[in-house]
Amino acid sequence: MNTIRELVNQGIKVLQQMRINYNSPIGHNTMQLINISKQLIPNLQKEQPEIADILNNALSTINFNGFISAYSFGDIRTCYRILASLYNHPKKIFISHSSEDKDIVNGFVKEILMLGCKFERTDIFCTLDHSAIRTGEDFRNEIVKNMKGCDFILCIISENYKRSEVCTNEMGAAWAMDGKRILPFKFPHLPFNDMGFLNVVKQGADITDKSKLDELYTELCAFYGLSTDWINYNQRTADFIQLVNSKTGRN
Repeated sequence: MNTIRELVNQGIKVLQQMRINYNSPIGHNTMQLINISKQLIPNLQKEQPEIADILNNALSTINFNGFISAYSFGDIRTCYRILASLYNHPKKIFISHSSEDKDIVNGFVKEILMLGCKFERTDIFCTLDHSAIRTGEDFRNEIVKNMKGCDFILCIISENYKRSEVCTNEMGAAWAMDGKRILPFKFPHLPFNDMGFLNVVKQGADITDKSKLDELYTELCAFYGLSTDWINYNQRTADFIQLVNSKTGRN
């Protein structure tokens, strides 16, 4: 997913620099666009085979006796516009959680992600454990729709999460997707050996483990090119951990 998005954005930047007419020769920008598209096509074969075929055909005919074929160029430009709408999704982080744990999850979103990492609310998608997402085919469609554009999937695992069919289905759907960074965080009272199949897939981190929250902060800032403010983040994590402890009876 990230590779496709990066290549699409590279292609869009080149296209924005190009102004062609029926007498435009093949030049540096055209060759750059061709090279980017050749890298993009193999990555599209699985997820977007029809677009990959159109792009491949357009590349084979874009060079018309040393000049740009306007028709082929139009097909390439259309492909990139469609791909940009599919892959440049505003959501960055998907939160899978039980609605029974909404106080702690809301605290995580507010203190860690928004105030700590400086994400906007629109960067984050939180699932709800009720009929907003139905089981069966509708569930699968909704999960794919909401997870597809996200880079990170954070699973907030509790006893409520384990008992929820929707939540465990979300976890399964997340692991079935390619190119996703999946990070499970468990409630402090939930032992690792009591996580069932979740523990088999990947051992989760305790949501009150400061070192693990620091690792998350470092990774998110590096991935999105965010500047770090450890003084602020340390205060936010302290406030969040205090909230979790008060809600789980650890104070």
